[in-house]
Amino acid sequence: MTDHSTKQDDNVSSAETGMTSITHISVNGTTGEQIIPMKKIDTCEEGKGFKVVVYGWKETTENDPIMTSAFHRFQFTIVLLVFQIIFFILFGLFGRYTPNALPGGSASTNFVNTNYPMFQDVHVMIFVGFGFLMVFLRRYGFSAISINMLLSCFVIQWSIIVRGFWSKEFETNGKFTISIVELTTADFAAAVILITMGALLGKLSPTQYIIMSFIEVPVALTIEHVVVHYLEVNDIGGSMVVHAFGAYFGLALSFVIYKRKMLGHENEGSNYNSDIFSMIGALFLWIFWPSFNATVATPEDARQRATINTYLSLCACTVVTFILSQLVDHEHNMRFSMTHIANSTLAGGVAIGTTANVVLEPLHALLVGSGAAVISVFGYAYLTPFLARKLRIHDTCGVNNLHGMPGIYAGILGFIFAVAYDPAQYGLSLSTIYPAIKTTSNPDGREMIIQACYQLAGLALVFASAIVSGAITGIILKLKIWNQVRDKELYADGDYFEVPEDFDFTTRIISKIDHIELAEHTALTSKDNH
Repeated sequence: MTDHSTKQDDNVSSAETGMTSITHISVNGTTGEQIIPMKKIDTCEEGKGFKVVVYGWKETTENDPIMTSAFHRFQFTIVLLVFQIIFFILFGLFGRYTPNALPGGSASTNFVNTNYPMFQDVHVMIFVGFGFLMVFLRRYGFSAISINMLLSCFVIQWSIIVRGFWSKEFETNGKFTISIVELTTADFAAAVILITMGALLGKLSPTQYIIMSFIEVPVALTIEHVVVHYLEVNDIGGSMVVHAFGAYFGLALSFVIYKRKMLGHENEGSNYNSDIFSMIGALFLWIFWPSFNATVATPEDARQRATINTYLSLCACTVVTFILSQLVDHEHNMRFSMTHIANSTLAGGVAIGTTANVVLEPLHALLVGSGAAVISVFGYAYLTPFLARKLRIHDTCGVNNLHGMPGIYAGILGFIFAVAYDPAQYGLSLSTIYPAIKTTSNPDGREMIIQACYQLAGLALVFASAIVSGAITGIILKLKIWNQVRDKELYADGDYFEVPEDFDFTTRIISKIDHIELAEHTALTSKDNH
C-alpha cells in the first residue's frame, strides 16, 4: 500500500479549496512509477457548504491499437450477418409451425396451464439469471449481460435448426416443426453455451464467442441425441448433457487459450455493487430451477415429483453452503463468501437434475442437495485455485464447481438410483422414465442394472466429447484471423462497448483506493485578507 498526496488542480478555485477536500488517497497495488496525478475527475456535494474534490490516477502505459485492419474492424458485423442470413435461408426452406399453432389448430390444456408458464420460467433463467450472475466482474458488466443476450438469441435460432434436422418430422417429410416445446429445448441449448461462456468470461472477443457458439451447438445437440435417444439414458434436467457438457467444453477451451496474464489480472475481480447484482441473478436461477428440471418431464406425476425434488435439493444445498462457507474462510475469520452464496447455493439444482423424476423420498432429495453444496464450496475454495496455478485451467466463473462436478455427481446418482429403487414403485411411469427398460410390453428390454450401466456410459460419453470438442474449438479460436482480447483489456468492457466517462473511476480507481483522508479548510474572506 502506497500513500500519494494529491496536488490541487489549477482549475480548482480558492472557494473550493476552502471547503472540505481530499488530501490523501491510499491506493492498493500500485507504485509511484505506474501512476501519475491527473486533473480533478469528479466533484460531488456532501452537504451544504461542503464539497469533496476527488483526484484520479492514470496509468502511464498505453495499450496497443485495438484493430489493425479494416477486416478486423468489421469482422464481428460480417461474421454475425453471414450467420443470420444462413438462419434466414434454413428457416425459410425447412421450418414450419406445429399444426396447433396454425389457424384452425387447437392448443392443448397443457400449453396454457403448464408448458408456457414453465417455458417462461426457463426463459427468465437464461436471460436474467445467467446474465446477472455473470456481472460480478466489476469492469465487465455490459459484456456479461449484453453478450449473454446476444448468444442466447443466436443459439436459440441455431439450435432449433440443428435439433430440427434430428427430428422425426424432418426424416419423414423434409421439414421440422416449431412449437413451445422446441422453444424450451432451445433455451436448454442456450444454457449449454452460457455455461461455457462462464468459464471463458472476459477472455474472448465478441467474434470468438459467436464462432464458439456456432461450433458448440451442433456438437452438444448431437451428443445429447446419442445419449438420450440411442443410449436411452434418463437425464431429465440435463445435468449431464447441459451442465457437465457446457462446463467441460469451456474448461478444455480455457486450457488451450490460456495465457499467464489471465491469472491474477487487475481487472479480474468484483466490487460491492457488482456482487449484489450477481446475487440478483442467482436468486432468479434459484427460484425458477424447479421448472428447468421439470418442464420436459412426463407424465404429470413425474413432472410434479421433479419440481418437489429440485426445490428440496436447493433448500438443503443453500443451508449447507452457508455452513461450509464460514469454515473454508482462508483468513479464518469465519466470514461468508459471496462466491459461495451466489453459486454454490445453486449446485443442488444441478445435482438433482438427472434423477429429478426418479427420486421417490424427500430425504434423498435433501441429501443430494447437501452433497452438492460440499462439492461446490470445497471446489471454489481449493480446486479452482489449484487448476489455475498448476494445470493452466483458468475458470472465470467457477463453472466446474457449479455445473461440472455437480453434473458428474448427478450422473453417478443416476446409476445409484437406477438400482436403489424397486422398478414396481414407478408403475406405468417406468417406461416413460426409462424407455428401454424391461416391462410387460417390452419383454426384451434392459434389466435395471444394465440401465444403470448405460447411465454411466452416457456420463462418460458426455465428459469425453466435451473435452475433445472444447480443445479443438480452442485451437480454432486461437487463430490470428479472429479478433483477440488484448492482454490489458481482459475482463473489461472498454474495447467493445461505449462506456460512460466515469468507467475507469468507478470500476478501476475506486477498487484500488484503500482509504481517503478528508481535511476541512476555512476559506479566507476579503476582509481577513486586509
